[in-house]
Amino acid sequence: MRAIQTRLLCALLCLCVLLCAVPLSGVLAATALTGTVELDSGYLNLRSEPGGDLIGKLYDGDVVTVVDTTVVDGKKWHKVTAGSLTGWCSAAYIHIEYTYEDDKEFEAYLTAQGFPEDYKTKLRTIYAEHPNWIFKAQHLSMTWAEALAEESKALKNAITSPDAWKSMEYGAYNWEKGEYVAVDSGGWVTASPALVAYFMDPRNFLDSTNVFQFEDLQYSDTQTAAGVQAILPSELDKHAEDLVKASKETKVSAYFLATRMAQEGSHKNGLGTGTVPGYEGYYNFFNYGAYAHSGNGAVTNGAIYAKNQGWDTPYKCLLGSAERIGNGYINKEQNTLYYQKFDVTDGGNGFYSHQYMTNVQAPSSEGRIRAGKASEAELASALVFILPVYKDMPATVAPKPGETGNNNNFLDKLTVSGCTLTPTFDRYTMDYAAYVGEDVAEVDIAATLNSKEAKVTGAGKVKLVPGENVIPVTVTATSGQTRTYTLTITREAEVEILPSVTGTDYIVDGVVTGVKPGTTIADFITALAVKDGTGAVHTADGKAKTEGTLATGDILRLYSGSILCLSYPIVIYGDVNGDGSISSQDLRRTQRHILGVDTVSGYYLTAADSNRDGTVNSQDLRRTQRHILGVIDTLQPTPTTTTTGSTATTTTTGSTATTESTASTTGSTDTTTTASTQADATTS
Repeated sequence: MRAIQTRLLCALLCLCVLLCAVPLSGVLAATALTGTVELDSGYLNLRSEPGGDLIGKLYDGDVVTVVDTTVVDGKKWHKVTAGSLTGWCSAAYIHIEYTYEDDKEFEAYLTAQGFPEDYKTKLRTIYAEHPNWIFKAQHLSMTWAEALAEESKALKNAITSPDAWKSMEYGAYNWEKGEYVAVDSGGWVTASPALVAYFMDPRNFLDSTNVFQFEDLQYSDTQTAAGVQAILPSELDKHAEDLVKASKETKVSAYFLATRMAQEGSHKNGLGTGTVPGYEGYYNFFNYGAYAHSGNGAVTNGAIYAKNQGWDTPYKCLLGSAERIGNGYINKEQNTLYYQKFDVTDGGNGFYSHQYMTNVQAPSSEGRIRAGKASEAELASALVFILPVYKDMPATVAPKPGETGNNNNFLDKLTVSGCTLTPTFDRYTMDYAAYVGEDVAEVDIAATLNSKEAKVTGAGKVKLVPGENVIPVTVTATSGQTRTYTLTITREAEVEILPSVTGTDYIVDGVVTGVKPGTTIADFITALAVKDGTGAVHTADGKAKTEGTLATGDILRLYSGSILCLSYPIVIYGDVNGDGSISSQDLRRTQRHILGVDTVSGYYLTAADSNRDGTVNSQDLRRTQRHILGVIDTLQPTPTTTTTGSTATTTTTGSTATTESTASTTGSTDTTTTASTQADATTS
């Protein structure tokens, strides 16, 4: 190992061994032979000399041969050959493969940190080029799937183009107007889950350039005004000394602050030059508060924010901004560009909501700015990178989505002949259940596409076997992104002796009624007292439900051994939204149905008919409201002994979830039950 490397590492070891995690040896970088252009979008300029005339363009994925390297004004340039072209381009966008020679101490360090093998593979390549860099694994508390689901929600991560990168998930697209919901002015809309996955997956950015989005952003006394100037746009160079001073006082990396200033581009909109009309002399280098609202544009609101903060000199703005980002992010476990975009660390402020920016590409682009402006001396130092590791990360790295087409892979309607889907169809609901009798050997699945350009598979005639039939209906958008609606169609099987309900607590007649809100699964099964078989509860979309309480739309299944024999939907009158309770939310949904604003159908419509007279109207609203207020004790009917069967429980032999019936009982004017005809309709 070179003497300078040894001295650096020994010094770090003396300083508490830098959290006991400093690799003890390095490997000299091998000669670079080839490189790959890596861009989020657009192209890379090829010039006659560093900063010279434009002679060509390179695109993402282009393979080049690197023949020379130089640094001009703190910026690193590669001389490359690509086909018939030879010229200079920014080194920040060229990924070079270096040869790694086995290093036992570095391997032991990677293992001690708990890096997964696919991280190790890429870190070895970076280490071959930069043996003094330090990589720390931060093992997160959530699974990859949990984090991705949260970060893919509407308005959380934004993009401007192309359509193939835009989300059409719930809340991100207005179907009535046929347009994307704006996250911010300037065409910013929600990024698609596939794009979010690509930028969230740390394994996509483990190279010597993109890794800078994981750099520790704490202050370092090795940072200089000259280094800051190398990062800042020329219009902001004069603020370098003030920025270093503010950085030291707030313990926030000066190079990070300079990179953020360059990324924000406030020197272009007047906020960084104090020239916003009507607010001259007020500075806002980081565009705080600069978003459209209250009838003002983003820039005007940014200037108003600066005035309210008293930022009437550049230093006041730099100090106040550094304090804000230091106290709000760097010292709240959001001490990397990545963590400032993806709030997957707690730091006392929870998860997913405390995010500095909405631009999903920001960590990558800011990291590249930082890497491209780093001096050779700095790149040779012991830079520290904090790499997130999620639980249960997928074996395959999230790919970058294509840029053509759109993501409309939704259905407007999905039906199955001869039976009703539960829950009621909604384009954003992916899982459905349906139940048919033993004599139904085939069904016809009809799927109506929202986009004529999309493709669907899985629809048409489908043969059924006794028991569960899981049928995927897959829609492929023009972008290539797929969405799968899953039907679980259960065909009952013939047995010699059908199981039956002998308990007297509930009415079982096509549907199960008489169930009080808050009834647990365990108590329900016990009270059923199933004879010649067993009972089980499933959710509306067909998944087993073994814990918790019952809700409208749940399904009672009766089995003889392992063979499903009978199925009955469960209706709790008043529970219109299917959450198992009766509240003002149910009142609102019923009211919206009555007014024609929304559509409630199926067993949820049955539940809305709280006086059980066969229609849903204002009388049901008043009755449900009186129950919520405690005036009426219960909305549920009471079992009687006037129906067929050997017990006091109302039963209908052979009935299934696909057949709704009207069960009339005597002894009270409050016990007439009318099940409503179900229909497929979109609900919200």
